[in-house]
Amino acid sequence: MSYRHLGRRQFLTGGAALGLGALGLAGCAQTAGGSMQNLEGASPIATVEQGQLRGTRAGTVAVFKRVPYAANPFLAATRFQAPQPVTAWSGVRDATEYGPMPPQPSRAPTGGLAGAADDLTLNIWAPTDARNAPVMVWFPGGAYYRVDAAEGWYDGSSFARQGIVVVTVNYRVGIDGFMAVEGMPFNRGLLDSVAALQWVKRNIAAFGGNANDVTIAGQSAGAQNVMLLMGMPAAQGLFHKAIAESPPQNHFTPEQAQRIAAATASTLKVAPTAQALAAVPMPDLIAGVEVMVKDLRDRAKWGPIGGQPPYLPVVDGKVLTAPPLAALKSHAQPGVPLLIGCTDEEARLYLVPGGTIDRIPAPAFAGALRGARLPANAEGVYAQVRPNASPGDMLAALESDGTFRIPSLRYAEQRVAAGAPVWFYNFSWPSPGFGGRLGAAHVVDVPFAFNTLATKQAAPFLSGPGYQPLADEMHGRWARFVKTGDAGWPRYELTTRPTMRFDSTSTVVADPLAERRKLWAGKAFE
Repeated sequence: MSYRHLGRRQFLTGGAALGLGALGLAGCAQTAGGSMQNLEGASPIATVEQGQLRGTRAGTVAVFKRVPYAANPFLAATRFQAPQPVTAWSGVRDATEYGPMPPQPSRAPTGGLAGAADDLTLNIWAPTDARNAPVMVWFPGGAYYRVDAAEGWYDGSSFARQGIVVVTVNYRVGIDGFMAVEGMPFNRGLLDSVAALQWVKRNIAAFGGNANDVTIAGQSAGAQNVMLLMGMPAAQGLFHKAIAESPPQNHFTPEQAQRIAAATASTLKVAPTAQALAAVPMPDLIAGVEVMVKDLRDRAKWGPIGGQPPYLPVVDGKVLTAPPLAALKSHAQPGVPLLIGCTDEEARLYLVPGGTIDRIPAPAFAGALRGARLPANAEGVYAQVRPNASPGDMLAALESDGTFRIPSLRYAEQRVAAGAPVWFYNFSWPSPGFGGRLGAAHVVDVPFAFNTLATKQAAPFLSGPGYQPLADEMHGRWARFVKTGDAGWPRYELTTRPTMRFDSTSTVVADPLAERRKLWAGKAFE
């Protein structure tokens, strides 16, 4: 099965080596320059290796936005290269407003360019009295052609009020981040993620964070980033715990990536070289991304890589030395705990908002079932996903499993086999969104994990205020894991498979949806 994350709002319309000093007394960070900076002031100041930053304060939380961790990668001298160091600045840099997201297709119904060329930036929320606080570094999702670390439901204030420093990261996506470009490194967006973690290691003490207690976390493509970072040689030693919400296992071989690069260049009417691509105006480049997103939906044309986003991580032998599960096996890191899971009805995000779920004919589900090559009893098992399940309901369940649930289980199983502590969860709360039909869909869990139910990003998915007791429970578990490396329910093991089911009443259950899991036994996801 393939990863068909086409961007959240689209569906709503239908369709480097300087260390910092130790921390000082309450709320005061000992900076690289040796001076004390008061994070409790009305305009908190932090000093990083490039210079001083002025943030804002909201109660007991200091916030610093648009903090550059790497130089602007969209300039002629840096285009399509690995991330480059940021130049130091003089005076105090304003860090009170979010920067633009990296250039990407707009989520507006009319499409077009969103974001702008800028330094690669991150945002930080820190307790004003932080001292050696645990750190959570969050990588947003977006199918590797969208990303926005400033979205409201990633606001880290609630974590910060519990003593955690939160960092949300923008990284390159689309053509600039992941397309194969002649003579340039593969996986530039992943190299950005590594650069962000290196920046955190060198600078997070200025915000009261402990560089030796870092949890990497993400959802969807961001969760796959987490799992890839765990197996990447360049990322070893930069983190100590991991959280992955709904991680797929999608990647290309160099040959597949080069095929897509050639098609992209043809669409743009240029050669697939850095010089030629850099000459394409950014709006035209993003229009080309939109064309390729639609084109890759044609599975008959694209074969095994059809149905996926066009720009994915590439197993190039350097940045990514092996496919995700094999890389995890090579870099076992049994001392790194993992909190991982998925929602019960991931793919309903893609099928419900535009009404597609009601237009799925029985032959379409049957064809998808044949393509998955599951046992003969699979149709009967999927017929039980809902009372009087329609072909659309069954297809949603099948694609939820193939794209997110089974990959999540494979990651968990691999980590258990490596001797690492693992906690597994299912998010089962049925969202009332879209007339009560959205269910426990992909991304619905994010505002519960961050305790950001009231944000405008969460509103369409919750269709109301959500359910605060569930946010208290789930957010509390996430905060506990970041602080202690223990989520607080039994560790995952392969006999009883204890799983926390987050719902109106949350409880630990043994091997939920076992029949569906067994259908996929032996299916490879390399």
